[in-house]
Parts: sequence; structure tokens; C-alpha cells
Amino acid sequence: MGKFFFKFLVIILIVFSLTIIFLSYFGIETDKFDTLIKTKTNEINKHVKLSFQKTKIHINLSELNLVVRLQNPKILIKNNEIDLSKLNLSLPIRSFFTSDFLLKKANVAFEENNIKDLTKITRLFLPIIINKKLDKMFHKGTVEGEFIIPFKSDGSIAKDYGFIGKVSQASINLTKELSITQLTTEISHKKDKENDVFDIIISSGYVYDLELAGSKINFERNKNETKVKSLLRTKGKLNFSQVKKISKLASLNLNFLKDFKGTADLNTNISFNLSKRLKLENFVYSTEGNIEYLEIQTEENKTIKEYLPEFDPKIILKDTKINIINSKSNNVMELNGLIKAKNYFDAFKIKRIYDYNKKNSIISGDVSLTNSKVKLSKLNYTKNSGKKSELKFEVNLVLNKYYNIKNLTFFDEKSKIYLSSIKLNQDFELKDFKELQIKTFQDKIKNNDFLVKKSKKIVISGEVYDAEPLLKSLYKKSDKKTFSNNFNSEISIKFNKVLTGTGDDVSNFATIASIAKGSYNKLSLKGNFSKNEIVEMSIYQIDKDTKTLQVISDRARPFVKNFDFIEGFEGGKLEYESVISKENSNSSLTITEFKVSKVPALAQLLTLASLQGIADTLSGEGIRFESFEMKSKTEGNVINIDDALAIGPAVSILLDGYVDKGKVVSLRGTLVPATKLNAIIASIPVVGDILVGKKSGEGVVGVSFKMKGPPKDIKTTVNPIKTLTPRFIVRAVEKMKRQKKEETK
Repeated sequence: MGKFFFKFLVIILIVFSLTIIFLSYFGIETDKFDTLIKTKTNEINKHVKLSFQKTKIHINLSELNLVVRLQNPKILIKNNEIDLSKLNLSLPIRSFFTSDFLLKKANVAFEENNIKDLTKITRLFLPIIINKKLDKMFHKGTVEGEFIIPFKSDGSIAKDYGFIGKVSQASINLTKELSITQLTTEISHKKDKENDVFDIIISSGYVYDLELAGSKINFERNKNETKVKSLLRTKGKLNFSQVKKISKLASLNLNFLKDFKGTADLNTNISFNLSKRLKLENFVYSTEGNIEYLEIQTEENKTIKEYLPEFDPKIILKDTKINIINSKSNNVMELNGLIKAKNYFDAFKIKRIYDYNKKNSIISGDVSLTNSKVKLSKLNYTKNSGKKSELKFEVNLVLNKYYNIKNLTFFDEKSKIYLSSIKLNQDFELKDFKELQIKTFQDKIKNNDFLVKKSKKIVISGEVYDAEPLLKSLYKKSDKKTFSNNFNSEISIKFNKVLTGTGDDVSNFATIASIAKGSYNKLSLKGNFSKNEIVEMSIYQIDKDTKTLQVISDRARPFVKNFDFIEGFEGGKLEYESVISKENSNSSLTITEFKVSKVPALAQLLTLASLQGIADTLSGEGIRFESFEMKSKTEGNVINIDDALAIGPAVSILLDGYVDKGKVVSLRGTLVPATKLNAIIASIPVVGDILVGKKSGEGVVGVSFKMKGPPKDIKTTVNPIKTLTPRFIVRAVEKMKRQKKEETK
């Protein structure tokens, strides 16, 4: 009996096991649940209807559930039919023996459906506004995948549903002008507590010519917002029109660019939140990668051209690493690579930190300028391309507001320039500074070597200073001021030697001065050309709006040399006085005992006046003048010459007119050979006898003339005259009286 019972039990177990195995793998057909499934499905969601041919029941041993597999299923969602490859319903085992339909889970799979079918399903659980956006975005392609939908005990859909799928060869319109094409991606969805989590992995796809393979996107949605995190891998080519369209998404301003094209391989991390109303919040992104080649056409920049004369506004980069981090508080960008200068590439490193709250940028860099020409006109320094040099800097700035140079170092093989804590306003006027160290060489000769420090006052001292640029600037007024209106300081200056550019170097140079409200209100300058030759300059404030400038120099050449239309100036002593106000300045200039050998306009005048002998002298050894006196009024860049008289043994000239500095010269006057002038004056009773004795002149007395044109191309016309104007005679007599009186002292 015992053996029979044991055998019976074994047979029962074998039959049961075979039944379980059969039901697990093959199942059994039944129509027990057909009507119930269709009814219950419609009860769960009134917009969803099922269609299928038959059902098979399987047993899921891992979950101890019944699995009802629908054959050839179709789903109708709001009258939109979707072909399904699988629809499995999980039920408690007891449902097979009772009439209860306690649905625990549904597995819905579909293959190769049109991508727009995806929105037909997502409308069941995504907000209408998001689903409409998705429907507009999806253009073409196929989608396949599987939904795992759990149910509660009351038959409603539980919140931990999931999705696994694949989109193939799709086109998605992100905006009207920006699309993703040839997109193939894996998509998965799961429920994480109260959040819907979507993961997207892109195996292929393009934005324009940029390949997106390897990109990842993560969506995490809850009741209040959607959190988006993504890693975009972009590799390929970009042009200007494409960059502008992409930049709009990140709200980047590219108005300073004229053209753009290049090849890059970048990884960009983007994260942001979308509110219920699709408002973008907490936008953060970072980019890193390599720019293989990049051409950027920018606007011409006069400031850059001033220091880098050969600078090309078409900037070319290659083999450049880029790293950008954008957060809520700031944007950090780093570039490290090669930049083209002429036909060669130089290394560079640039870092910019932009603070969104303060709206300022901190820019630091290390740039090789070996293949660039560098020109610092105020220091009379030029570095030609091919000579090794480097620039390091850190600048804190707010465009059109202020520029603070924390430190700047430029150096070549010998020269070095260091600036520390230089504060400039929006017009590049100096507000404050800490220290400047200057050492430069020109043609292998040291032309600057000095130190500038500011604490309670400014102290400038050094071995040598090249003043040639400063002397040139005396005759060209600039709209740019050196100091801001709120700059005030005392100044002390000492140089062992000051270069003038004419060989008339000044030794033992010393200056004390005071700057108030951005301009000099007091200055006393002294120096020596030699033991017995000096130069002195002074500035004194007369009243609130007026000051006086006085210059006395035993050598006039350093001051005269920078007039474009005068060359070959020799000798001479100079006295200059000017009363300067805000509107204009009234000046008087006297130069005595000098010689000029190359004045193209004067040579032309003498030739046209048939004074060929004097003209030949001018082109050779030069013409000597005993004195030159000029009274003028300056407004802006225009010098209005009220009266100028030059008297010499060979020729005398009286003229007036104006000079627009660096642009045009317009003069008119009278020129007389000295013998004729002496003869005319000699005929004046008493005065003539005393000054020049009794002589008579014959023929034409002189010529009237007009001179006009650019400084290096002045056109001259003449008209012979027989009598001199009273003004000429009076001025000549006055001058001769003064000379005679000085000689008798």
C-alpha cells in the first residue's frame, strides 16, 4: 500500500510538473477571458480598445501568475490603430478558477510602427501640452518597443509603469530651423518613486553636419516639473548660419561675428528644469572637447590694430582644446591651442569667467606673439614678426563701464613691460594704478628703462626715457585723455637721460608736477643738453579755467622736428608761451639763429619767385634765419596763425593762415629777398639811416604767395609785387629795432 501511494504521488508530481512546463512554454487556448478582457480594458481607460483573434494562458513561474497572451493584438487609442507584436496580461492564478479579473500587469510590445504612433500611446500618461509638442517634433522614422503597465487592486494603472524601445532613422524638428536627422536611439522609461524617468541613448543621428552618436538624454518628470540632463556628443563641421541657429537656443549673442566655419569634436552636458507651463529654469551646461580647425571673421578693431598692426580680423584656430562651464552664477570658458598669425601658428591660453550677477568678466591669458608685429607707439617700441615674444595678462572688465588690468607682462628677448593694478574707465582714461616697469630696446639699443610707482604720490625714476613720441604728440591733439576727471596726484620724475629722437639728448632730467581733476595744474621741468645748454618747462594755474605753459630751450630742434613739412632743421633757441583755457589756447613762439635745409614748400616758393639761387641754397647747405616769431590761436587740432615773421640774411617772410594738424596746411603771405627789404627800410627817413644806412633797391620788391595742401604735398602759387604792405614794413622795423637795441647793450 505504501509503495502504491508513493508511486501515485510521484506520477502526480510528474504530471503536475509536465503540466506546469507545458503551460509555461506552450500555454493553452481559451476564450474564457476574451469578453472580460475587452470590457475591462475599456473600463480602465475609455479611450482604449483591444482587438485580438484568440488568447493563450501561460503560467509565469517566477512571479506565480497567469499570463494571458493575446494573439495578433491591436490597440485602438482614440480611434488611432496601432499594431502590436505582443500584449500579455498578468493575472493571479485564482482568476482561472473564479470570475474575478484582477489584472496585475500588462506587457504591450509593438514593432516598426510610424514614430508618430508613439504619441498616440504617450497621450495616455503625458500632459496634453507636452504630447502636442512631441507630435509636432516627430517628423518621420519608425519606433518599436514594449510598455510594462502595472495595475492597482482597484484596476487603475499604478505609477511604476515602464517602457523600453527603439527609434530608427527618425527626423525630429526641435525648432523650425533646427532638426535632428537620421536619428537612431534606444529609449527606456521607468517609475522611480513619484518620478517618471526616461533614458535615451543615441547610436546615430545628425544636427546639420554634426554627428550625435554616443549622446545620452535623461528626463525625470514629477507633478511640478521635468528635470532634463543630457550628454551631447557632437563631431563634424559647422558654418555661420548653423551656429547662429544653435546659439539662439542658449541665448548667446554673436553679433560681433561676421563669418564662422570649422570642425570640432565636443561633449556638452546640459541640464535644466521645465515647469508645468514649459518655462525654462536652472539652465546649466558645460562643453569640453577639441576644435580641429576654426575660422572666425570678426569686425575690424582699431584698438587691437594700434598695438598689433598686422592683426587679421579673420581669426584661425587649430588643435585647440575648449572647456566651457555655464552655471546659474557664472560662465567659465577656457581655450588652449594654436592661433594663426600671418603664415604661422602661435600657442595661446585664454580663460574667461563671466559673473552674471556682477555682469563683469575676468579674462586671463598667455599668448605667444612670436609671429606677430607688436607696436607700442607711446614707448617708440616695435617688435617685428619672427622675434620671440610673449604676453601674459589678467583683466577684470565690464564692457563700456570699466577695465581693470590686474597684471600684464609683455617680454621679448631683451625688452620687458609689466603693469600692475591699472584701472581705466569706459573711455580708457586712467583712474588709478599701482606699478609700471618698462624696459625696451629699439634696434638693439635701450631706449626705455624706468619704474613708475604710485602710493601717496606718483614716483617715476630710471636710467632712460624715450620722449620722441611725447614730443610728437605736442602737435597733435587727441580726443582721448590720459587721466580721468577724478584723477588727482602729485608727481616726481627723475631720469638720467631723456631721448628726443634728434640726437639732442637731455641729461639730469627732473620734474615735479601736480594733476588735479585729470589735467596738469602745476609743472616744473628742468634738464641739460650740455653743461651750458638747458631746457625748462613750466605750467601754472592762473585761475579755475586757465593755465600758462612756458618752454625755454637752448635747442629748438627737438620741438621743431615733428612738423611734417620741415626737415633739416639745425641750431636755434626756442621760447614758447601759451595761455590755455578749456576752449582754446593763445600762443607765442620765438626761434632765433637757426637754419633749414629741407622745406619742400619753401623751396618750391623760392623757385616760383625766380629766386633760384636761394632755392639752390635751401636744397644744399640750407638758409639761415636770424629769427622766427609767431602768434597763434589753437582750437582743437587747428592752429590759426595770426602773424608769423621770419627774417634772415637771404630772405624774409611774413605770413598767416592755419594748420589742421596732420591733415592740411593753408598759408598766405609775402616773401622778400633781404637786399630788397633793407633797401626799402633804408629809404625811410631817420629810421633807415640808423638801421641799415642808405641803399636803393631795383626791380620787383618781392612776391605774395599761397600755400595749401597736406603737409607732405603742399601746392604753392606766387604773384610778383612791387610794393610791400605797411604791415610787413612795420613788423620788420619793429624786429630790427629790438635786435639793434639788444646788440648795443
